[in-house]
Amino acid sequence: MFAERYFLFPVVALAFAGVMVLLCRWAFSKSRRGSLVRRVDDRPAERDSFGLLIDVRTENSHNEARITVSKLKDFGIKATTARTKDGWTVYVWPKDEAAARGLLDTH
Repeated sequence: MFAERYFLFPVVALAFAGVMVLLCRWAFSKSRRGSLVRRVDDRPAERDSFGLLIDVRTENSHNEARITVSKLKDFGIKATTARTKDGWTVYVWPKDEAAARGLLDTH
């Protein structure tokens, strides 16, 4: 009984690993229709393509935009950045627009 389990566990483990390798190869393959895994679109977007979010400032680099977001978050304003055709744009929610613009104008 012990010898059967001793032999069966490695066989099942190897079969499972083989199935996982085949599944990953299939999911990440470059087939005619593309991969099943979603690709990230890293092209710059239009400034007005982010739904309800309102752009309050555009910076030249991602680092500068993250610093601006950090300043806004220190004052309780929810903000995020996105790469746009104009540079790195800082976005806030409509209810925070006036506060964000006021804060950024003073700094």
